[in-house]
Amino acid sequence: MDDALIDPLIDAFTAFAIAEGVRVPELERPMGLLADALACVVAVEPVGRSTVPVVDDHLEAALSAVVGPVGDLVRQIAPRVGWEQPYSEYAGEPDMDALRAGYGYATVVGLPGNAYRGAESAPYTSDEVFAGLVLQGPNVVYPAHVHKATEIYWVASGTADWQKGDDWSSHGPGTAIFHDTGVRHATVTGDEPTLMLFAWVTDPESIPVIIRY
Repeated sequence: MDDALIDPLIDAFTAFAIAEGVRVPELERPMGLLADALACVVAVEPVGRSTVPVVDDHLEAALSAVVGPVGDLVRQIAPRVGWEQPYSEYAGEPDMDALRAGYGYATVVGLPGNAYRGAESAPYTSDEVFAGLVLQGPNVVYPAHVHKATEIYWVASGTADWQKGDDWSSHGPGTAIFHDTGVRHATVTGDEPTLMLFAWVTDPESIPVIIRY
């Protein structure tokens, strides 16, 4: 990265990725990919700082509850991003409308020129990684879905139930959750919002597909 593009946020994100690759052996390779990609991001001027209802209702409380290194990073990121609702292509389907009403994502690193990946509101672009924040409100079901991208979530605040394949488990602040390519996964919150950092470290152009049984 050129010196002119070195940014405290990217430096912090890179240091976090490297540390996570050491802390969680399963993440050594994906965190190497993330650190390498972050070294090549392009800083851009975002179009705006949009918001969505779940952010207006719950972000302040969720930020006040963040803990640990991921919490420190999320606090740095939050003032610099705009928020969007996902899955406009599923609008009109009751379960997806419920998800969209209680879910927002904010892109930190988006694909150049790709509105679906939040490039218009992202402070950085990259062809190699898609990364940002997610806020899932209380009692919201993110249905089972799959995508080609290799994905990592870090829980900054809140506790939720997570599906990976056929297994369910509960995870709270400080947890790293790894989804390999094609693994079915879902997230269900309880009575508190869950604020997360995420990164797709392969195939950032891939599109999630909701699984209908």
